[in-house]
Parts: sequence; structure tokens; C-alpha cells
Amino acid sequence: MAMKMLLPIMAVLGVFWVGNAIADERAAKIDAFFAAQAQGDAFNGNVLAAENGKIVYQKSFGFADFEAERRNTADTEFEMASIGKVFTATAVLQLVDRGKIGLDIPLVRYFPAFPYKDITIRQLLSHTSGLLEGDFEAPFAAYQAKTGRQMTMDDLVPAIAAANINHRLKPGEKWWYCNLCYELLAHLVEVRTGQRFDAYLISHVLTPAGMAHTYLKTAQLNHADTPQFAQNYDFPFRYSSQRVRFDGARSYYQDLTYGNASVVSTTGDMLKFDLALSDGRLLSAKTLATAYAPARLADGSPNFVWKNIGGMGDADDGLGWFIFRDKSLGTIVWHAGGMPGCATMFMRNLTRHQTVIVFDNTDSEGLYKKALSAMRLLNDLPPLPIQKSLAKIYGRALMDHGSDAAFGQLYSLKGDRSYALSEDDLNNLGYEFAEHGHLSQANDTLRTAIGLYPDSDNLPESYAEILEKAGQTGLAAQMYRYALTLNPGNTDAKEGLKRTMK
Repeated sequence: MAMKMLLPIMAVLGVFWVGNAIADERAAKIDAFFAAQAQGDAFNGNVLAAENGKIVYQKSFGFADFEAERRNTADTEFEMASIGKVFTATAVLQLVDRGKIGLDIPLVRYFPAFPYKDITIRQLLSHTSGLLEGDFEAPFAAYQAKTGRQMTMDDLVPAIAAANINHRLKPGEKWWYCNLCYELLAHLVEVRTGQRFDAYLISHVLTPAGMAHTYLKTAQLNHADTPQFAQNYDFPFRYSSQRVRFDGARSYYQDLTYGNASVVSTTGDMLKFDLALSDGRLLSAKTLATAYAPARLADGSPNFVWKNIGGMGDADDGLGWFIFRDKSLGTIVWHAGGMPGCATMFMRNLTRHQTVIVFDNTDSEGLYKKALSAMRLLNDLPPLPIQKSLAKIYGRALMDHGSDAAFGQLYSLKGDRSYALSEDDLNNLGYEFAEHGHLSQANDTLRTAIGLYPDSDNLPESYAEILEKAGQTGLAAQMYRYALTLNPGNTDAKEGLKRTMK
């Protein structure tokens, strides 16, 4: 009798085991992938993968605080950088649902002093406003010097008006990523609700979603680190050999403005956010469908993200969400974050109800591809190849071991597919060397780059600019001429040649 009773029980257990074996196999593959990355000093942080709201895989790697030897755990709180924009977009779209703002209403309706009369809320959300925040750096610095203090949210519109910048892009003409736009949107939430942005998030987003470990962190809000907070570590320069702790002015949470970043959370809380979005607790189905669809430019074309973010593939931009054009796995929406010492990804497969959340507090290379690899492994596909930057390896060798050793290492590895090398990477490395006074290394880098990319007119023009700033006008003129032989239409080289021939 005992044996007869045992057989059906074993059968039930067997069915249960097979059902879990699939998830276990995928979890094992995800674990093997991230364990290998961590072992190679290419990942330090937390990973969570879920399906239908249930966790398939969750694990922590490395340290939240290297000096204190405090390890990352499931409760570790990470600065998420630009993933914070998803919260700003959610808050704005809630006001759309409630009829407090309209997507196609110009921002000037709510901020009469805003100088650009045609920019709409939809365009701010979709990075198609035409505002180029780089144009505002010098005027904002002048504004702060004049006022004698850091800019606050209340200063945004007056500072923009005082800058008096002419558009280089028309509203709706082109996608152009804009942090300033999301600060304006967070301020819009404050003006339309009468609540400070952090208070609004708590009452209308975080509490309904059950997110007890998520908060806004700025120079004034929650500035003191909690015991669970992950410190950020990064290489200070492309050519640096050692990571350092980043807790100075280059961190977003030292600012007094917010909306573009500054949200701290855990992987577990972000899964709760995912569920609250999916089950309708935060936004209507109609509004979510609008957010997850590519926005349209003024000419009617999809809002294509011309920058291949993280090398993951083509995407369009919706309202707070990027959408992959590749639909082979279903519709995948996502947002990434990055700042000194921080790389993050929040990725959601709307078709298959899968979620991947990856946080790294050492800004490891290729983090976005690693997150996409987790999504692929959830769907029984192999991970993507993760390449290391050969330009950084070259720069470190050049700084630590000299020109000959660096050149030899570069040429020994440039055919290895484990490493990636581009003209832009070497160009940026050369500029960074020059910016910090390492002119010999800058010259070596640009000469090497010119040899590797002989058809590029940009590289000799960059080299000429560095030589000119170093006072070597004769050599600079030669390089400007060389750039013009490759591209007679290079206007920067023409202007440079005029300067150096005076």
C-alpha cells in the first residue's frame, strides 16, 4: 500500500520538477553568464530576471562599499541615473490621465516665461523638443555666478529665458537626448499639483506600487547615505588603471535639480514598479499604449534613436521608454542609466511578460548588452558577445608602460573579436590625454589613430587642434592641410588653417 501511495505522489512531484526545471535551466545559464562577468572584473552589482511577475533569477555580485568590504545584497540601493526619467514620465502621464495637462499643449501654457512657444509636453517626453542642453552649459554657469548659488527647480525657466539661445533644431525635427527637458517636466508636475516632486512620487507612484526602498536623492533630499546605499566606483579617465570612488560633484545626486535622474532603488522594488505598471495601478491602458509606441516627428516618421545605445540595436523613443525595432522576441521597452560609477538597465518584454533589471555600481563596460543577454537567456537564446574597449587598454598601457609597449599590445589584440576598437574611441582618448596635460600620449594616440584610419579627415583635424593648443602652430598647419586633402569641405580644418597661418 505504501508503494502504491508513493507512485502517484512521485508522479505529481515529477511534473512539478519538470515545470521548474525549465526556469532552473534558464536561471543556471543567466548565473553562469554573470558569474563569468564578475570573475573577469566586468560586473559588480545586482541582477533580477522575472517572468509573469515571478522571479526566475536574482543574485548579487561584488561590493556596495569596497573600503568597508560591504557586499551587495538583494537590499542594496542603487542610484539608477537616467532610469529616473521613467518615474518623471509616469508622473507626467498620470496628470494627462487626470486631465491636468495635455500632451500636445505647449509648455508655455504652464510656464508663461518659457521662451520657446512651440515646444509641447509630448516633445519634451520624447526628446524631440529641439533643445540641446550643451548650448545651455555656459549660460547656466553665468546664471549661477550672477545669483551666487546653485540652480534650483524654480530657476530652470528663468535661466533658460536669460540664456536667449536660438534653436539649432526645430521642435519635432529630430531625436536629441535632453536631461534638461526632464527637469522641466518634473517642475511641471510640481506646478500643476502643488506638491514637491519627491512628495508627489511617494503618494502617487511609490506607495501605490509598494516601493518602500525607493527615493529621490539630491543635495537636499535624502543626501545622507543609508546603510544599504551602493557607493559608485569608476575609472576617472579612459586611460586610468584603477577605479576610484565617485561621491563628488560629478554625481547627479549632488544637484538641486531633478527629474532627469536622482532616483535610488533596489532590484526588488523595480520589479514592484514593473508589476504596478502592468496591472494598471499607475496609468490607464490607453496612456501606457501611447507611452510604449514610437513618438512621431513633425514629418510623420517614427522617432528613431539615431544613437545605437550600448550597441544593442535600433530603437525608437516613445514617451519615457525606448522601444526596440527588432520584434523577434516581442515588444521590448526599456530605459538605461549611466553616470560616473553607475550603469543600470530596466528592460521589459511586454509580449512575454518578462522583466530584466541590472544595476552595476562600477560602471562596467557593456552593461546594457549584458542586460539584453539576460533577456535573451530567458528566451533560450545565447548571450551577446561582450567586447572590451581596446582604446582604453591602449590608453592604460600608454600611460603605464610607454609608447612601444602600448603600440605592440594594440596591434596584437586588434584582430581579436573579444575587443572593440573605433576611430571615435581613439579620437576621444587623444582629446582626454590632451585635456589633462598628457600631450606626449595625446600625440601618440592621434598618430596611431591616423595610421589605423587613413581615410578619416576628422583624426588629423583633431590632431591639428591639439597641436595648435600646445603652441605648435607649424605642425598644426600641416595637419590641417592634410585633413583638407582628405576632405576639402572640412570647415573646421579650413578655419584652423587660417588661424595657424597668421
